[in-house]
Amino acid sequence: MKIHDLIIIGAGPVGLYAAYYAGMRGLSVQILENFDEVGGQPYHLYPEKKIFDIAGIPEIKGSQLRENLLAQLELVSYDLACGVQVLKVERREDLFEISTSVETYLAKSLLVTTGNGLLKPRLLQVEGEVVARESGLLSYFVKNIEDYRDKKVAIFGGGDSALDWSLMLEGVASEVHLIHRRNEFRAIENTVAQLENSKIQLHTPYVISALVENQIILKKIKADDEPFDLNVDKILVFHGFMTENNQIVESLDLSRTGKIRTGVAMRTNLTGIYAAGDACDYEGKLPLISVGFGEAAIAINDIAKNIDFGHKIRNGHSSSLFAEKQ
Repeated sequence: MKIHDLIIIGAGPVGLYAAYYAGMRGLSVQILENFDEVGGQPYHLYPEKKIFDIAGIPEIKGSQLRENLLAQLELVSYDLACGVQVLKVERREDLFEISTSVETYLAKSLLVTTGNGLLKPRLLQVEGEVVARESGLLSYFVKNIEDYRDKKVAIFGGGDSALDWSLMLEGVASEVHLIHRRNEFRAIENTVAQLENSKIQLHTPYVISALVENQIILKKIKADDEPFDLNVDKILVFHGFMTENNQIVESLDLSRTGKIRTGVAMRTNLTGIYAAGDACDYEGKLPLISVGFGEAAIAINDIAKNIDFGHKIRNGHSSSLFAEKQ
């Protein structure tokens, strides 16, 4: 069985950058990701929304950030396994044994970059939802905006995501229907104002009572109005996500928010295990992608300095990391 210098659990932006930086330092890296695709929340939840907190990049979409990070990773060697759920981490002398839903991995160090934990969408909880999801009719996030081109789209939700996507799809879809169980929306005032001045068709306060193929049956809340049918080509559900804190190492010290508590150089209370990004917590912590990138570099540098890998590790100065390749 191959022994990696480092295993990174979680392939969101911070995990992907950590793998790149570890590769620059000369570490052998294995990335483990629960989702079928890498990219984390920016890619899975808001791929078309712009991110503004990354130094040197005025603005970038979540999908573009993922592509940039993958292009960066092409400069180094790494192993990647997606659709893999980490079940248990155990210490075996100077190695960590990571048991997963697929196979077992061995590593000399471990970096946890699982963000806010496993994301599970809140469902419509209506008969036919599973079939609609499997057929591609219904989704809980948008991967490719072009999939909605000239389509009749129904969007469920009343928060920022539901309104943002309704407005973004207004110029793409042939029709956009926004369905919410309340008359008031939870999104920011500016977004609500844009919605009110748009051509998006609002259905409030309504809930779905049945889903038959591509036909939605809506019922008005606390009213005797007859239900009405809505035939659509695509359904998007933005009722929010539940986060499941996948506590893969039972003895890790957690903060009051349920995040992994880190100290000097992103070290956890267990030697050889580090955490970065939204997975970790410490005094003064800021939940920003740019902060997570810095935490990843700090953790990798400490790993390279304090763990014996049995082979040469490159220095950490950016101007000379790839000097041997030039």
